[in-house]
Amino acid sequence: MQKYLATFILSYLRFFTRLQVLKLKILNFKLKIIGVTGSAGKSSVVYALDYVLSSKYKTITTKNYNSESGIPLSILGLKIKNYSILDWLKILILAPIKVLTSWPKIDFIIAEMGIDSLQSPKNMDYLLSIIKPDIGIFTSLSTVHMANFNNNIDNIGKEKAKLINSLPSSGYAIFNPDLKKYIHTKAKIINIKPGIQTKEIATAIGKIFGITANFDNLTLPPSRCSILKGKNDTTIIDSSYNSSLIAASEMLKLLATYPSPRIAILGDMREIGQKSNEEHKKLYQIAKKYADIIIGVGPETQKVFKTAYQYWWQVPTNFAKNSTILIKGSQNTIYLEELVKKLLKNKSDQKLLCRQSPYWQKIKQQFQSLNS
Repeated sequence: MQKYLATFILSYLRFFTRLQVLKLKILNFKLKIIGVTGSAGKSSVVYALDYVLSSKYKTITTKNYNSESGIPLSILGLKIKNYSILDWLKILILAPIKVLTSWPKIDFIIAEMGIDSLQSPKNMDYLLSIIKPDIGIFTSLSTVHMANFNNNIDNIGKEKAKLINSLPSSGYAIFNPDLKKYIHTKAKIINIKPGIQTKEIATAIGKIFGITANFDNLTLPPSRCSILKGKNDTTIIDSSYNSSLIAASEMLKLLATYPSPRIAILGDMREIGQKSNEEHKKLYQIAKKYADIIIGVGPETQKVFKTAYQYWWQVPTNFAKNSTILIKGSQNTIYLEELVKKLLKNKSDQKLLCRQSPYWQKIKQQFQSLNS
């Protein structure tokens, strides 16, 4: 019963989202849809694109809502708090009302398109049935969610590349050459350097539409490379929102640009499947190049790291004066933003952390009470 209800809700939202996009295109025939996919860096790219393009144009973005339900809710301008039956009932009532009453003239829809599986509705085909981008960006490829892709990274690459391969010949495709083997597009290709090149991507898109990018006041989403003040004159690099080998490697390189002592607190990288132990071994070897002290958090790091703890609340917080502390981990049961909270110099900075809503706090409190 629950499965059928979920299918109905998703189909219902998709229908009204298509209507809304069609209406927006009628209001502005020059409307462009930008789709952003990849194993890491999607949200940062969406924020950077919005920052650049909104200086001249009207934009709608998904802002962290990248799923089969999140994309429709974002485009319709609807928010859900607790994911309860009452919340969803409210959404079902408001969706057609939004289509009838919301008539903004929009130049760009910037959509983060995240996939978790080869199966609908969590695959790229389903997301492309909601929106059809004119511009596609494929940021990176790693083993994130590989357990859901038959433990084959090529399956992830092929599925994510469907975004790029669906683009019209009048569109633009942005990706790095390492991903070329998955790409068969008619769109104009813009190559970027390997790695997570947020500003390079935003600069390239800005140039296409006559904007010279300036990132002086760019603010990224919470816990994506936020630089915060810690206790005892420490510096915290808060990248606790999520993790993958590519993203963690980039953050470790950033850590290396700061003075010693450099501390890397690295949580499990989740949903990697059969490659999990191998990937965590690679992570530890990379961390050894850039950090003076390495601490793991979670059962996977415990198998590999010399110093590791099961849960965030077990990690010591008495770090040396003037230390630089990188905190990077996946979200499910790792929740290293709660460790960041304990390290902050100013309590007021808690508002800058990810997953601080009542919904997430309840989940984390329940998890801690069950495992303490």
